[in-house]
Amino acid sequence: MIPGIHVSTAGGIHKAPLKLRELRLTTGQIFTANQRRWKNGEISPEGIAKFREASEGLVIVSHASYLINFASANPEVVEKSHIALVEELERCAALGIPYLVMHPGAHQKAGLEKGIDMIASSLGQLLPKVKAAPMLLLENTAGAGTTIGCKLEELAAIRESSGVPELVGYCIDTAHAHGAGYRISEEKDVSIFVDVLGYTLGCDNIRAFHLNDSKVECDSRRDRHEHFGIGKIGLDGLRVLFQNSVFAGTPGIAETPGTDDERAEDISKLM
Repeated sequence: MIPGIHVSTAGGIHKAPLKLRELRLTTGQIFTANQRRWKNGEISPEGIAKFREASEGLVIVSHASYLINFASANPEVVEKSHIALVEELERCAALGIPYLVMHPGAHQKAGLEKGIDMIASSLGQLLPKVKAAPMLLLENTAGAGTTIGCKLEELAAIRESSGVPELVGYCIDTAHAHGAGYRISEEKDVSIFVDVLGYTLGCDNIRAFHLNDSKVECDSRRDRHEHFGIGKIGLDGLRVLFQNSVFAGTPGIAETPGTDDERAEDISKLM
């Protein structure tokens, strides 16, 4: 994989790619807006120009708002989610960001099948609307509550049912996979996991990884990120996955706790 980190946009969105260059990293992830608000101010034309200049030659991934949930039982939330995703797509298009990661959502006891249908329908409706939009990457989940995507087959079902599979890919989070019961601590575990990724999602469709150790046990259905090597996954499995030739050229982004510098230190342990 290409080593990268989730990087802060404090001080201006253009500061993020500058920080990546300072750390000698060629890929990274940002939030283009506050991930816990429905409404955000627009990025100025000057801010867009500065970001494009600073990020030239880098592979930047954006992460969508945590509030988006097309499977919600509340119609108001679904409508707000539609507006929020289009705004996310438009910001990425303006900034020249090629990938947008999104959590699938939670069906809130309406049922898994209905939830998948609601998400797929929304993506099919919204993704073709934005010119030069990034590819949307569905992220796997740990499986807490009624969240969708802890089984890789659920992600595949959303993409297949969307009607626009060419606009949809995947982002695999190692802590989420571990929480959902996929074992990746040892080399043999990783080999099996990569095979499962291949026949379930298609490895070519995986366009990014979130690399995290985990504070919790495998199959806990919980998501608790930890620094590499001191969690329940361990350094060996993460390193083997990171170095797997199948994913050469794929962004591998550390989302571990702490600062940009601490995440950079973590990602260096996998190289």
